[in-house]
This record gives sequence, structure tokens and C-alpha cells, in this order.
Amino acid sequence: MPAIVPLFTNPCYPMPVRLLICDLDGTLVDSFRDIVTSCNLLLASLDAPPLADERIRPWIGRGVGYLVHGVLREAGLPADDDTAFVSQFRALYRQHALDETCPYPGVRESLRRITEDGGGLSIAILSNKPERATREILEALQLSTFFTLIAGGDSFEEMKPSPVPVLRIMEILGTPAAETAILGDSVYDLQAGKAAGVQTIAATYGFQPVEMLKALEPDYTVSAFGEVLNIPGILP
Repeated sequence: MPAIVPLFTNPCYPMPVRLLICDLDGTLVDSFRDIVTSCNLLLASLDAPPLADERIRPWIGRGVGYLVHGVLREAGLPADDDTAFVSQFRALYRQHALDETCPYPGVRESLRRITEDGGGLSIAILSNKPERATREILEALQLSTFFTLIAGGDSFEEMKPSPVPVLRIMEILGTPAAETAILGDSVYDLQAGKAAGVQTIAATYGFQPVEMLKALEPDYTVSAFGEVLNIPGILP
């Protein structure tokens, strides 16, 4: 297994990690095609042509409202009052969320290894996707049992890149920042983690460009989920 790449050295690290907070889309599961399909079905219902993948990609990761607003704008459609379109997208996505979505290679095996050999380490999910959809995907893919806590973009008063959901999860699970790490494929994950004072791990195999992630100087980068096992403090 390739070694993880430490990019930024904090003198407090490495310390044993008692809580690993994971993003969902682009980190644990490859859901890109189903998100794009749902976006283009929304546009088709509005008699608009489909958008290319790369015009949709930048809008993924900051919640459904942000995604729908961005897609409408990219398609040249009015996006000032998009509440109804958000509801319509949610209905479409619910129908197609599991058409092609699947765990990235090594996810199931690595989660099992962490839960069995992690010395009591807890794993939480923090997605900007609504909590209900997050749970449905994890349950359908038989991943939900690995997580102590599952949270979505509507679980707390704010969503990533705010540190609030990270801080709330640490509070609920009784884990200090010094013993917490967040893993994600977007700048929103890293920004939330840094603002909360936890270790940050960038997943470079996900949806956002590697250069954007490295610009935020994460503590570690991983090019496959299984490389998380090599990060100091994850396994005893």
C-alpha cells in the first residue's frame, strides 16, 4: 500500500485518533454519475439541455441548495427563487441515488479494519447531503453499521465549511480536537476541520482538483481510502 503523504507538520501530531469524521460523496462513495444524472433530469424537466460533467462538478459538495442554484445558473435559467427546484431535485435524486453509486475500492475492508483494530476509535459521517439521504445510501450499501454517528447538512444549524458540525460531533461523542481527524475530498471538509482545530486529511481521489486541496495545506493526503490506515494514530 502506498505511503500517505504528510504535507504539513503540526507539533501536536501524531496523537492517537479517537474520532475519525468522514465525508460521504467523493470520499467513501463514488456518487458522481448519479448526481450528474439527477441534475440533468432536472434541467430536462425545464426544457434545458444537459450540462457537461465539468460544469456540474464545481457545485457539488456544499449542499443541495448550492448545487441546484449553480446548475440552474450554468444552464442560463433564473436561479433567484429555486426552492421548488430544490424539492424537485431531491425527488429525482431519491429515484436515482443508487443507480451507479458504490463504495470506493478498499472502503469496506478499511472501515472493518478500523472498527476491529482501531483500539476504540469511533467513525462518524458528516455529509452536506441531507441526513435522510445520507442514511439511505449508507444502509443500501451496507455501510451504516461502521459508524457511531451519521450527520447530514441539515443535522445541525450550519453545514461545512462551517466548523459548527465538526464541533457538535466532537461534543456529542466527547472527543477533543487533539484526538479528532476529518477526511474529505473537498475544500469544505478541510476548511471545516481547520476551523475546528482538528487534523485534516485530503482525499485526492474524489471530486475536487488536487491543487485546490493542497492549497489548504492539509495535514495528510491519501490517494486511496485504504491509505488512511497508514496515518499515525489511526491504528494502535
